[in-house]
Amino acid sequence: MFKKIIDAISGLFSNLFGGGKKKPQSGTDTSLPNTEIPQDGSEIRPDTIVIVADEMEKVVILPGEADAGFDEDIFDEDKGGKEEPIVIAPDPPKPDPKPEPATPPQPQPAPEPKGRYLWCLDNGHGKQTPGKRSPLFDDGQTRLFEYELNRDIVARIKKQLDEKGVQYFITVPEVDIDDFLEGRVNRANAKKSNLPKIFVSIHSNAAPARSSESWAPDSISGIETWHFHGSKTGQKIASIFQKHLINETSWVNRHLKSRPDGQFYVLRKTNMSAVLTENGFYNNKAQAADLMKPAVRQKIADAHVKAILEIEQNGLESA
Repeated sequence: MFKKIIDAISGLFSNLFGGGKKKPQSGTDTSLPNTEIPQDGSEIRPDTIVIVADEMEKVVILPGEADAGFDEDIFDEDKGGKEEPIVIAPDPPKPDPKPEPATPPQPQPAPEPKGRYLWCLDNGHGKQTPGKRSPLFDDGQTRLFEYELNRDIVARIKKQLDEKGVQYFITVPEVDIDDFLEGRVNRANAKKSNLPKIFVSIHSNAAPARSSESWAPDSISGIETWHFHGSKTGQKIASIFQKHLINETSWVNRHLKSRPDGQFYVLRKTNMSAVLTENGFYNNKAQAADLMKPAVRQKIADAHVKAILEIEQNGLESA
């Protein structure tokens, strides 16, 4: 009995004074372990507050304008302080043409990378990630695995970017791996680049269902793109990807989404502008069947490439 009284008093003081834990920053759930914060749209609870925006909404980004594109505490552990917010870098000036040398040419340094940005392509999840798969189809043997879908789409994107000469970095080329959540973000953050970086995480969605082996209602389908809440740059990037994804697939438009609290780890911990695309629902039976088709996967890849090329051509600053 005496121990219960002591425990009750201790619990009261813990609730009143926070038990000595660091107070989370506004707009983030940093008090929760990463495993308790949803990683993508498939883990969002129905009662979660989600902000929906129309991809046709005009987002004006002024040249050199600062933008809050990630959590302010992202650098606290390794640098002991806060970084400046993201600033979309203007195009580097073109070098003046040089006259032909009169002497035999000397070895030249490696050329500067072409393009505006380095695209960090994140093929969400791995073979060891639990769940993230469709129920069995009618044959009792076939199912769609999200990790395989994501990697196939990234491979199709990679092929086209190689042809176009666009710079990219694949965060997780490994297959036999779990979520590797912090690792994939750390790799993108640590990647050296003379170009500003943009992070694109590619996923497929899941809707609430009775069990992992039950198909979700046919009425829940389509495509949505997530961005860091409050980031104008993130919203503009997301709007371009969403526009092309809907144009290519003609699927239901679920628009742009963001969360004021508990934002996805890959959006709040990447020290660059970041978006996350949710390409159909792998537990919607009709849509999962479509996602098994190479032609549909190619359309999704083509949409991502068209978005990348539009941003490469036009940049993100508003004229």
